[in-house]
Order: sequence, then structure tokens, then C-alpha cells
Amino acid sequence: MSQPPIRVGVAGAGVFGRNHAVKLKADPGATLVGIYDRNPERAALLAGELGAAGYVDLAALLDDVDALVVATPAVAHGGVARQALGAGKHCLVEKPLAATAEIADKLVALAESQGLVLQAGHQERYIFQAMGLLDVEPSPLRLDAVRAGLPSVRGADVSATLDLMVHDIDLARLLFRAEPIAITATRLAGPADNPDAVEAVLQFPGGASARFVASRAAEERDRRMTIDYATGTVSIDFIARTLEDGPGFGLHADFASRIADPMAAATADFLAAIRGERPVAISARDGAAAVRLAERIDAATRA
Repeated sequence: MSQPPIRVGVAGAGVFGRNHAVKLKADPGATLVGIYDRNPERAALLAGELGAAGYVDLAALLDDVDALVVATPAVAHGGVARQALGAGKHCLVEKPLAATAEIADKLVALAESQGLVLQAGHQERYIFQAMGLLDVEPSPLRLDAVRAGLPSVRGADVSATLDLMVHDIDLARLLFRAEPIAITATRLAGPADNPDAVEAVLQFPGGASARFVASRAAEERDRRMTIDYATGTVSIDFIARTLEDGPGFGLHADFASRIADPMAAATADFLAAIRGERPVAISARDGAAAVRLAERIDAATRA
């Protein structure tokens, strides 16, 4: 007998909240119950568009759902997720998992103590899976990633490291299968306590390294990655959606058509984990580890 749809709410009626709500509305495994936002007009508007209810009280929404997607501004992720987990609700939390490593670790501990699903919103993993990169056995010698966007206030409540670079931090941890042993970083733009552009170099065991540049103050969009292996270089242009498989790993240049909607895939995996059909796709422990490295990078820019 099939299980009934999981009742899910969304916290945050901004761009990411809307995106998540649309995916939930389209998934037959979920019932989109409502949207919570501190701005009641914004919550009501999005909820009305999707045939759900608008909430200005998070506790009231939590009373009506089995699970919550947290898509508030990043500084609020920890508090909203902690309230939801404390109420016994499963959570999918957009990246970053929390604004500090301390809060992220507390979320992990709370979810594990309650036996709840806590999935981190690192949806770009699905793109790497579609490429076949996560199946490559050799570790890279060097990785170079640029993630630059036009000036924007979206995500400006946290550093560009936590807002943007955290994606590439997570991907690098998967590819190197190790934690860095040394970090150097430079603030390229913005205030010292909340930089808008950062460059970081991470040294891994055995002499491998990764260089990241993240900016929300660039003159044009740029999203590229090169990964050097002993047998050649993998080059990816995420904007043009091209991939060059220098080592001949058998990677998929048609990756964009293989994963048309990473967020929908993450939604489906979240619901499946709640139903007990599979493990959590993107663990909260990995989400917390990415926050911890981002925190170390930001600290290095001030050293």
C-alpha cells in the first residue's frame, strides 16, 4: 500500500523559497501545506499562487506539517531549522546549513538524537553526479574553481564564502576525499567581517591543492572549474554547459540533459529519505563540514 503524501511547509518566500515550493507542489509524494515568511504579504502572495496557506507564525506551520524546507536568509537557517527539529519535523535546509559551524553541529546533533532527516541543500552535487565525476576513483592533483556573479544583495547577510564558495568547498571535499591541512585566503572586495569577494587556497595531504574564487561583485558572470589529474585535465564551463574530459574517464558531456532539475531531484530524495526508502542524499554532517571550512577561510582572510 502506497504511503500518503508527506505534508511539507516552506520557510521563506524569497527566490529560493519560491523555487522549493514549486518543486514540492509538483512532486506527487508531497502536499505543499503552507509558506512561512516574516513578511505576511509575501507569504500570502506566494501561498496563494500555489494553492497553499500563508503563515506568519512558524510554530503554527510546524503544527500542520511533517517536514519543513528552510529557505530563509542564511543567518536565519540555524534558528528556523532548530525550531523545526525541536518540534519533531524533518528538514531540508538550503545551503549553508547554518551561519556558523557551532550552530551547524548543534543541528546535526539534534536531528540525530531525534531520528529525523536533516538534508543539506547542496544541490550542485547532482550536476557532478550527472557528469560522472563522483565515480572517478583517482583523487585530483589540483582543482581551480571560479564562481562570480554580478553585484547583488541576495545572500549578503553572510560572506561570499558562505553564500557562494560553499558549493565548491562541498564539491572539493567529495573529489579529494580528505580535509585540507592548510588554508590561505584573501579578501578581494567588501568589508572585512562580510566580504563580497574571496580567494582561497586549500592544501590537501600529499601535495594536492584547490583554489577557489567567489565573488558577488563581479562585472560579469563566470562559473568555471578545472580539475587536474595525473592523466589529464577536466574542464567545465557551467554557464556554457560544456565539459572536456582530458583524462578520458568516460565523463558525460551531455550532463545538462542528464539532470534537468537538480532541485527537483533533491526534493524527491528528501521525501524518499523521510519514507525510509533510502539514506539521506546530502548529509547534514557534510553540510556542517562545508560550513566549518568556509568559517576557516573567512578567518584566514582576517589573519
